[in-house]
Amino acid sequence: MMAGAFNFDVLKTCSLPEKVATGYSEVFSHLLGADYTPVLYCGTQVVHGINHMIICKMRVCHPDATEKLAKVILNELPEDEIKSKWSIVSIEEIA
Repeated sequence: MMAGAFNFDVLKTCSLPEKVATGYSEVFSHLLGADYTPVLYCGTQVVHGINHMIICKMRVCHPDATEKLAKVILNELPEDEIKSKWSIVSIEEIA
């Protein structure tokens, strides 16, 4: 472990609500450059559709990269608006 870096080994993958897990898989299957593992499902926010906040372990795809935490916001649009109703609103590193 790198000096000054947090050790997030104790954080285990969390279970997401079924529809959120489906949306999470859909949007992250196309994302390159980092791996994201959900560790805490925080809740929802009603906007145009529904935002879902998830805290994830983030690891940039590089051999020397350390794990960090990131706040991920996913948006779920109503089913009748577009075919793929899930999108990433933001990914913000928090530690």
